[in-house]
Amino acid sequence: MKKALVLAIAVALLATPAFAVITNSKHDLSPGSTTPLKNTGTNTELCVYCHTPHAADVSVTTAPLWNRGVQNASGTVYVGLEITAVYDINSINQTDAPLCLSCHDGVVGNALVNAPNTGTVDLAAVDAGFSADALIGGAAANDLNNDHPIGFIYTNVSSADAGADTEIKAKAVVEAVGGMAGAVSYGATNNMMWCSSCHDVHDNANAPFLRVNNAGSDLCLACHDK
Repeated sequence: MKKALVLAIAVALLATPAFAVITNSKHDLSPGSTTPLKNTGTNTELCVYCHTPHAADVSVTTAPLWNRGVQNASGTVYVGLEITAVYDINSINQTDAPLCLSCHDGVVGNALVNAPNTGTVDLAAVDAGFSADALIGGAAANDLNNDHPIGFIYTNVSSADAGADTEIKAKAVVEAVGGMAGAVSYGATNNMMWCSSCHDVHDNANAPFLRVNNAGSDLCLACHDK
């Protein structure tokens, strides 16, 4: 009876959308993935490259049961015309950016906090094949001076939320858009702009892992009133 129950739970978990949308996406590093960059070892697990059920890095509080290193952003931040957001490298490094940069700085490595108990993990092909267009900061991979600002309190920017920018929509309006629920509800204040505000790392239905299909700039227009 217990074995049947465990099997039923396992089948239910494997049938959930999270598994279905990660499989064969560019975030699927398992050796069975159809993508070219993947583990060439013998371990066939799907989630182990980011998460572990045991012995996780509990110092990482921006993702559950984190199983790899982090890479802080460095250098300068984007400074453009009429930017009213207040943010800096320190505030960016309080977001999920260091988790994303642990791969997207182009130095992926094999450093799992808790290696799987079965098989081997070899991510050398990922290291060698990581393309320049996947580097978040471009050539200076962890310098975010040419990237969309994150690490700021969204409601301090939008005039509809008592901020100063008349072309930024209210938080409630953004989160009413299909696919954007909770999109700026991150951080200790529950209203901060993170990488996850625009991207869902577990769902590549709108490549590249966008919360909303950006045809007609729909993702941009979820927040920006143009």
